[in-house]
Amino acid sequence: MTLIKKSAPSAFFVLSLLTYGVTPVVLATPSASDIPMKASPLVEGKEYITLPHHVSSQPPVVEFFSFYCGPCYQFVDKYPVSDAINRILSEGKVTKYHVSLMGALGSELTEAWAIAIVTGKTDQLERPLFEALRDGKLKDIDDIKFIFSQFGIDSEVYKKMQQSLSVKGTVAIQNTAVKSFEVKSTPSFYINGTYQINNSGIAATSPQAYVESFANTVKILLAQ
Repeated sequence: MTLIKKSAPSAFFVLSLLTYGVTPVVLATPSASDIPMKASPLVEGKEYITLPHHVSSQPPVVEFFSFYCGPCYQFVDKYPVSDAINRILSEGKVTKYHVSLMGALGSELTEAWAIAIVTGKTDQLERPLFEALRDGKLKDIDDIKFIFSQFGIDSEVYKKMQQSLSVKGTVAIQNTAVKSFEVKSTPSFYINGTYQINNSGIAATSPQAYVESFANTVKILLAQ
């Protein structure tokens, strides 16, 4: 049962990508130095909202996603906003938390993501997990273990990782963060525990422009 709405990049892209199935051409993603500051200031309620309560002790940029969320996959495949944000962060990367509330294997995938975090293999495993689910090849925990085995984590190691305190703790951190931020949609981005990006409020006429504008919005909010 889907408990969380899926938010899409923008009205233009929803029509072209989700409704009509048109796949836009993705231009080369710019480097950090190529991402300009916006000429006009951000508008609260348009590009972002201020959370009713500050969420303390959180990383600067947190993304919540689900492997069951189509737009989340688009944010990896066609609109790589996290990659663009990583290039503007002075240190660290976007912290990505999986939401357990979507799909039959939601909790198992949150645990799998915790194992990927602990082993430092998130970049290697993210796309294969998305694509296996998309292609109907992810139906039980054994399917998840098979994907991990292709990246150096066999079934026995996976079982040991499931029982490790570091993985259990990382699962708890993800689930607690979902509650603390009161996450209602994916993908969703939170800045300094204070702001949430309004994905559909980022104005753009192309995938590249959307990625640039999104990263620039994060950059401005980080400085506020």
